Amino acid sequence: MGLSFAIIFLTTVILGSYVGIKYSRSRNKKLFFNNGAYKAFIYSLIIIIGGGLVIYLISPEQSVKLKYIKFHSDFITDKITSTEGILYYWYKSISIFSELNVFGLLAAIFITAIWFYFIKNLDFFNREKTTFTILTFVLGTLFTFLTFPFSDFIHHIFSIEYTDNRFYNLFVYSFLGIGVVEELIKIIPVLIILFYTKEIDEPIDLIYYASISALGFAFIENLLYFRDVSGSIVVGRALTSAVGHMVDSSIIAYGIILFKFRKESVFTVVQLFMLGAFAHGLYDFLIFEELTFLFFAFFAFFIQSWAIIINNAINNSKYFDYSIHYKHDAVRFKIALLLSILMIFSLLLNGFIVGRDQAFKVFLGSLGWSSLLILFYVGFASSFDLFKGHWRPIKFTLLSPNSNAMPGVRILGLFTGLFTENTIVPLNHVGKKIKIHSPRYNKRLLQIFRRGEGKIVSRHELISKKRTDREWFLIKLNNSLDVSKEFNSEFIMIKLQSKYMSLVHDKHIRCFLKLIPKGVNPATEKNRSEYISFGYIIINGFDYEFKSSK
Repeated sequence: MGLSFAIIFLTTVILGSYVGIKYSRSRNKKLFFNNGAYKAFIYSLIIIIGGGLVIYLISPEQSVKLKYIKFHSDFITDKITSTEGILYYWYKSISIFSELNVFGLLAAIFITAIWFYFIKNLDFFNREKTTFTILTFVLGTLFTFLTFPFSDFIHHIFSIEYTDNRFYNLFVYSFLGIGVVEELIKIIPVLIILFYTKEIDEPIDLIYYASISALGFAFIENLLYFRDVSGSIVVGRALTSAVGHMVDSSIIAYGIILFKFRKESVFTVVQLFMLGAFAHGLYDFLIFEELTFLFFAFFAFFIQSWAIIINNAINNSKYFDYSIHYKHDAVRFKIALLLSILMIFSLLLNGFIVGRDQAFKVFLGSLGWSSLLILFYVGFASSFDLFKGHWRPIKFTLLSPNSNAMPGVRILGLFTGLFTENTIVPLNHVGKKIKIHSPRYNKRLLQIFRRGEGKIVSRHELISKKRTDREWFLIKLNNSLDVSKEFNSEFIMIKLQSKYMSLVHDKHIRCFLKLIPKGVNPATEKNRSEYISFGYIIINGFDYEFKSSK
């Protein structure tokens, strides 16, 4: 519990200080807490602290025996022990419902609803039909029951059992005995939708249906695990298990995406199926071996990888349109609130099951890691960088981050490189109007342009011998440049010097400037050397008001 308090305290201090600094520097303080992450931080604190106090006041001191909360059938139990073959698996499947815990059912529904809300909002260009969404979820739940016979068959054929050999436990027991079995079952509903309907016509559809199928699987699995909802099992499965199932299925779906939409070889499908199954097996193995630090480290990496996979699927939709925005602020705000409410709900259940003091001991003991995971989901896993046609690679490196890495973590490169290299920084500026002026020190620019307005119309990548730069924006000027006929006077290319700057909250944002020679079309020309570097230019959000000096 002491470690949990330390984590909570340090996280609150660090995040609170960061938010305070950002707030003090913001030029739009009234809009500051419209940001979903910052607003979620405040509201989640209120829910957890306020809700915790309320639950403490209303919880019974001793556990309460509630009748009719747990179902039980002696008939089904006897049948499981006395039958074989198909009947055995039939009664074993039925036992999930005959041994149902009503609190567990409510928790399973709540968890499914939270992550369904997240998944549903990912498909924002061309939403899927409710009919096929429900069908996929139902198929996901039904095919889950095949796990029992399939798993027993694999374990029998290969004589699989847990041993003292960690290598065997990882690659045979966890990977083959669990990962391959469960991932094969979870992907079946997706293949049915893919081959027997015409619903999958953009990459994100495969991620969508894979995640819905995974939620169906996790729902049935949760009913099994939630026969006893005491302790931190509800919060743990909400924050890790349900998400882990979606991640693993999405990795496999990504192989199909690369085959179907990027025309890669069928071997890619096999590779990513094996990777998804291995990720599943590794998840279970690290839990079995109680390797907590490695578990959270690799789990965070897989979550970031999932975010990149989702981002790539969104960016390569045939319906991609910069004018249609992903409501990331609203989504991450609601996800943070719902997960915080789930934590309080779990505390309430524990209060009745084990009594107030024991419930709060469990709650405080899990508050550290659960709060960090919620912050991680809100801050790193729910923001997407919209760039039409871009396929971002997933990097697995422990080397020091490059100069564009997040400020404040560069000296920890050996440990943070794995995460900073895969962090998504949204540069969703296309369509925004800006105010532009020339800095005093750029004498060349002052000769052709002083102050004006413009609109960010598109985003581009420029390629040189050393690297590819995907952070350039095409600006249409309202005030033409006073240039010779050799250059385009109505358009310029800019790149924010720091990609962490905000058009809403920061002012006088310094940008690299390139002029566009006549005859060069930014839509097709990616060679960096074709554009003329022209020093720096300063931009502000369109709502910024220049104050004349006296």
